[in-house]
Amino acid sequence: MDLLPDPLLESIFSLLKNVTREAQTTIQFKAELEQLTATLQMIGPIVNDIVKSKRGLDHSEEECNMFTNEIKKAEKLVCESSKVKWNPFKRNLYSRQLKRLNRKLGNFCPAGVVAIQIRDSTQALALENDTNVKVGHILNRMTNKRIASVGEERENYGWRVPRLPSGIVAFEEPLQKLKAAVLASTDIDDGGSSMGCDDRSVLVVAAPGGCGKTTLVKMLCHDAEIRERFGENILFVIVSETPNLMVMVSDLFNPNSSSPLLVFQSNEDARTKLENFLSRKASDPMLLVLDDVWSASFIEEIFPSKIGGHKILVTSRTAFPKYNVFWFEPLHQEDAKTLFRGSAFTRGGSRPSPTINDDLVNQMVSWCKNHPLTLTVVGLSLNGKDELAWKSVLNKLSRGRSLLDLHEDIFIALERSFEALDDEYKQCFLDFGLFPEDQRIPVSSLLNMWVHLYDYDDDGVDTMATIKEFSNRNLVHLMTTGNDSGARVNHCDQQFVTQHDLLRELAIHLNSKLPLPQRSRLIINAQGDELPAYIEQVQEPMQARILSISTGESFSSKWCNLEVPNLEVLILNLRSKTYTLPHFLAGSQKLKILNITNHGLYPIEFDNFHFLGSLRNLTTIRLERVAISPSILSLENLQKVSLIMCKTGNTLKKPMNNPPNISISPSILSEKVSSILCKIGNTFKKPIINCPDIWPQLVEIDIDNCQDLVEFPWTLCHSVHLKTISITNCNEMCGFSEEFGSLTNLEMLSLRSCMKLEKLPELIWRLEKLSVLDISFCSSLSGLPVKMGGIPTIYMKGCELPESEEEFSCTCTIQ
Repeated sequence: MDLLPDPLLESIFSLLKNVTREAQTTIQFKAELEQLTATLQMIGPIVNDIVKSKRGLDHSEEECNMFTNEIKKAEKLVCESSKVKWNPFKRNLYSRQLKRLNRKLGNFCPAGVVAIQIRDSTQALALENDTNVKVGHILNRMTNKRIASVGEERENYGWRVPRLPSGIVAFEEPLQKLKAAVLASTDIDDGGSSMGCDDRSVLVVAAPGGCGKTTLVKMLCHDAEIRERFGENILFVIVSETPNLMVMVSDLFNPNSSSPLLVFQSNEDARTKLENFLSRKASDPMLLVLDDVWSASFIEEIFPSKIGGHKILVTSRTAFPKYNVFWFEPLHQEDAKTLFRGSAFTRGGSRPSPTINDDLVNQMVSWCKNHPLTLTVVGLSLNGKDELAWKSVLNKLSRGRSLLDLHEDIFIALERSFEALDDEYKQCFLDFGLFPEDQRIPVSSLLNMWVHLYDYDDDGVDTMATIKEFSNRNLVHLMTTGNDSGARVNHCDQQFVTQHDLLRELAIHLNSKLPLPQRSRLIINAQGDELPAYIEQVQEPMQARILSISTGESFSSKWCNLEVPNLEVLILNLRSKTYTLPHFLAGSQKLKILNITNHGLYPIEFDNFHFLGSLRNLTTIRLERVAISPSILSLENLQKVSLIMCKTGNTLKKPMNNPPNISISPSILSEKVSSILCKIGNTFKKPIINCPDIWPQLVEIDIDNCQDLVEFPWTLCHSVHLKTISITNCNEMCGFSEEFGSLTNLEMLSLRSCMKLEKLPELIWRLEKLSVLDISFCSSLSGLPVKMGGIPTIYMKGCELPESEEEFSCTCTIQ
């Protein structure tokens, strides 16, 4: 006799029907709905058994209602998501909710259902047979039923390699390199008796999202040489961001949805069954592909012990340092163009492609930044459209629209990498949007910000740890230039990062979710000679703590009435020869960090540089390719100064007691300071008046490639808190004043590559705390002072000192 319809079963099968239908007809949530379908297919048969068993038992319906309510909530969510069309914020929201739903059903329902089924089955047997049957017997019957019926033939197992998409182009070169890496490591593995599934058996294919990692490994699995090497022992499983081990292993032993369901007691039980399966096949080489892995711990969870004879190929956005990594490099220009053409122009179809000139194709490929997913999505969106449609898209991009705005699929693919970050890392990632595209970002600039914003340490340990984490996740590219053996000011010294333009656009896009006045980071990019209209239209105060302004060569410095009362970090990315600082800086009394970088060829000159003198709370200044003036000498709270390729401004060639071209208010620049220096740079000499109050809180100064510097600034000899001095690549630097011995707290002195430096200060022996001295490549150095003191470490590569100095070198560590 058939059972009457049960509300729980009806809910399960109704939702399964709805999800299956939506997965077939919906594009935007296809991946999430397909995964949810698989989870429901696993749950359905188990629930069916429970309902049958409960018919003969006198139990409360509360346990079934628990599942019924969850299923009804899920059904409502699926129906709502099907109505979402082009709203990017709703699509992102429902995508996350569907993922959470799948994870909840996958983790909660199977465990809860199995527990109830075990209990009820035990009680049913007790009622029927009046005997005490152990739960272990039932569990063995449930878990081994399917295993016993599984043959050794390959077709009886799941984890089959997906079909290869048609029309793949542009991946031939990386395919050959990856194949060589897999075959070479496999040959090495076969050389031993049983290497086991150790770190050398795992190869990680790492690249940012949307670069084609999955397509590449699919091509590998279908390659003739790979199939000859591994035969039918090629398994392919999609792991995803929130993997469910029991579901995955169940898919291995249940290749068809109609097969009897294999139930596991726990993840440990599923892992044991998988390990037994792989051990039985250890006699023949196997290639196991784990696609879309987000955590190295998952690999270790699946393979807790050694299993010989297998090669594990992992695709991930993260380069796990523990394993060998195959870096999937960006496409070359010609390959990118080929890939784009394959999507943009119909081949072999009934609809002819319009004639599009090659210049439009090149421009569109350039905007796509050689990113495979972007090239494909944008190409498909233009397929069959005429020249006007192409030009319309290019016009939108040139006016500041982002491809992430125009194509949500690209945004969603990239955003997954961001969502996987911890909250602190998310904030750091968003800071990359503050810097211009196609430029190296000095890690020291990030250090200055993150010390203040996130309480990172001054030595750069926290900053470099974050940068390396981003590098492993393919969110930035870390590069090291310059000195590789000399003294370093901190761990970030001479370190740079670059970032793919689309990832930078992602950071900007995420920063712009809130209305302008409410954003914590305000990013202004002036395309022409004026600020964007949307900035000028804001009438209320901005709440931003961080402000980044990027301008081009034609910017006219026409500032609107911006109010940024809470500003703490200001980043100026400039290209013009002359510039007027924003007048709203005069009211930015909370400003702590100032970073001015000129990306033009020549040092930029400011006609109101004296504004900086009013920023009394500034603690850190970094200036690159800037013509500086004495106004910054009045910053009494300044602790850290970096001057990179800077020089004296033209207006400072005359003495400060008669400055015809600068008007400086006494409240901004004191009369005492204004009479001190006539120049900065090659006239950084003794002042007329002895003033020990210049930068009294200064702790660190870094001067690099400043060719005007002839002598160490005498006035800085009174900065008694100064611990670190780095003067590098200053070719005209040749001496020190006698007062240098007053810096009794100095701990590190770097004079690397100061080619004209002939001697060190004679009173260096007074510097009892000096522990590191770098005089590498100071080729003109004639000798060391008679009294040197006990300096523990001296870097002197490229120095040719007299033989008499060699005895001294034996008393310290020479690098």
